[in-house]
Amino acid sequence: MNLVRSKIIITLLAVSATTSFASAVDVVTRRSDNAQIRGVIEKSDIAQVVVKRTNGEEVVIETSDIKSVLFDGEPTNLRTARSNEGSGSLDLALEKLEAIGYSGANEALKADIQFLMARVKAKQALIDAAKADEAIVALQAFRTANKNNFRYLEANLLEASLHGIKNDAAAGKLLLEEVQQSPVKGYQLQAGVDLGRLLLSAGDAAEAEASFQDVVTKSQGDVGASGALYDGMLGLAMCLKQQSKTDEAIATLDEIIEKAPEGESRTLAEAWLRKGDCLRLKTQPKAALMAYLHVDLLYAGEPAQHAEALKRLSELWTPAGHEDRAVDASARLTQLYPNSQWAKPGSSGG
Repeated sequence: MNLVRSKIIITLLAVSATTSFASAVDVVTRRSDNAQIRGVIEKSDIAQVVVKRTNGEEVVIETSDIKSVLFDGEPTNLRTARSNEGSGSLDLALEKLEAIGYSGANEALKADIQFLMARVKAKQALIDAAKADEAIVALQAFRTANKNNFRYLEANLLEASLHGIKNDAAAGKLLLEEVQQSPVKGYQLQAGVDLGRLLLSAGDAAEAEASFQDVVTKSQGDVGASGALYDGMLGLAMCLKQQSKTDEAIATLDEIIEKAPEGESRTLAEAWLRKGDCLRLKTQPKAALMAYLHVDLLYAGEPAQHAEALKRLSELWTPAGHEDRAVDASARLTQLYPNSQWAKPGSSGG
């Protein structure tokens, strides 16, 4: 009887050990198809992350195709912080990230926490330009310490966007040129999009259009470059709008809205915003209102775009006969984004 009992105990211990090992996994989610690759991150660098599944198979994910990474044994607050960032609660996300104080042995996890704090600060700065300097410092610190990290090129793109809002195009271009010289096609193309935006903001519509068109052409048929494809199309629509080709711009925006996957939430929110702008130019305020309302209802997790949409709704609801909704939109803008350019008295934008 004792022998039988011993065998049972040994079996249970073996099952327990196996179960514990099976649950100890890293999870990388691909951007292109939202697939979760579970296993152990065997190696990673500026170009790719390699996940080894429990069956021994190695899955290679290009860094530009990474949507998220969950590390085995990571602090619980880290997952909560990611969720807060995803929903647009940036202050709460940063508070949780700063409170983690991770001191474990996983250097990759430690670096990722540093990157996530810098990314959240960058997103805050895109709403409140006064925070741009602090975000740039955080991104530079991460890039200096992690030149071969799988987040390095994303950090370059984020910092370039902040130099853009500070009207420092030269610094932004240097960062984008570094990304364009990297071995990662997806990021090369995204840098082309961001370069086009810098050129457009500087008033060089012709060069901007050439940059956007180059990205669209090179992205065609490449699943891993779908994000750059739709961002490139968005850039082309902005160029068409600037050239007063409003109908063509709307047609391009409608194509983005129809075809871009829901995971491209920032691009979709931006597409609805620019469609609203085009419809206002065509003196179609009710249709414009509906476009901006899509951002409010579907993409509130994109703070920069949501703040702009609330501003437009506060302007358009009253003429549409809904003063109460205008007041509500204005109140939410002030409450959620008090330091946004859109919350400042007299702001109107483009």
